[in-house]
Amino acid sequence: MNSRPQSLVIVGGGFAGVRLIRALGRTASRLKVTLVDRRREAVFLPLLPDVVAGKVSLERLLFPLDKFCRRRGVEFINRSALRLAGSNTLVLDGGRELHFDYLVLAAGAEPNFHGNREAREFGFTLAGKEDAARLRRRLEEVISGRPGHTFLVVGGGYTGVETASALVYAGRQAAGSGSPPFTVRILELAPQILGNLPEAIAVPARREVERLGIGVSLSARIGEIGKDRVEVDGEVIEDCTLIWSAGMKAVDLGGGEDFPRDRQGRLEVNEDLRLPGAGHIFALGDTACFRDGESPLRMAVQFSWAEGIRTARNLRRLARGRQPRPYRPIDYGYLIPCASGKAWGLILGVRVGGRFGSFFHYFMCVLRTLSWKNRLLLILELAGLKRRRW
Repeated sequence: MNSRPQSLVIVGGGFAGVRLIRALGRTASRLKVTLVDRRREAVFLPLLPDVVAGKVSLERLLFPLDKFCRRRGVEFINRSALRLAGSNTLVLDGGRELHFDYLVLAAGAEPNFHGNREAREFGFTLAGKEDAARLRRRLEEVISGRPGHTFLVVGGGYTGVETASALVYAGRQAAGSGSPPFTVRILELAPQILGNLPEAIAVPARREVERLGIGVSLSARIGEIGKDRVEVDGEVIEDCTLIWSAGMKAVDLGGGEDFPRDRQGRLEVNEDLRLPGAGHIFALGDTACFRDGESPLRMAVQFSWAEGIRTARNLRRLARGRQPRPYRPIDYGYLIPCASGKAWGLILGVRVGGRFGSFFHYFMCVLRTLSWKNRLLLILELAGLKRRRW
């Protein structure tokens, strides 16, 4: 009798991957579980704008994957997954091959430059720890000796508005009072910022953007992009920093996959989060396009967590020879936070805003932070009892 444990390979140690490993619990001892990630730490992405603002330290958002895996009896491979080779083999950088019985693709998302090579080369982003540290350094450089500088934030969605407010907050903190020693301007390609939100939520958020002194260019046309210079609506803006927040796309393995995707590059999945025609491969989080009816779920932490839990349960069922159960998403809502201490959105179908919205945003961030030590220190930093200095 062959007693070899079945092998499970998880690509991506973000919210979905970490939650899946935790939810497996004792089941992990009956599986040979391997986590593959090019990063050594999981990063709590929702608070990256607060790192730029100087509200929290970057260290509070990091969760070491190697230590986490050791405690759980999971093998951690600090490599990039390159492609699938056949139906049961994953190829890593360096040529190593991993054979699996089950595969979970949860590699997350990355900025979508929509083919704009200049924006990729010269623009800043806010999608990882290196991005936050780099933007923070640029901000400190501007404050210390580049008066008249302009920060151009491309994209007036959730991330763009939050990033712009974080820059203004940091500038005001550095100035002590009054206006920041630089200009912040949102470049929105559509006719309105936050245009995909209900007006009852978008309008007060737009008013806050205006109150903070953030400029907004609507239906903006971006021309040539160079180092520290950008052409906007025919005008060349010198001495500026371009921050790209005009959409995200799923991280692509780069080859070997012949599965349908949506326009963001997310893999279409069945109701149980498995790929069509590949019952041993799951896709979770920002890698997956799960359709709740006709509409795909948006990229959000809450769905990544829930999908990790559902997949752990389904893996247990499969190990016992049972059929997996469908994933039934529950949308608890969303918030658009500003660094000024206000946020607007929907929670359980109820519209919230202002200071309470901001409190709820940070409450959920602390709750979802991936270690008790980081939770405690995050509370102290947000309360101003242990704040990062300039």
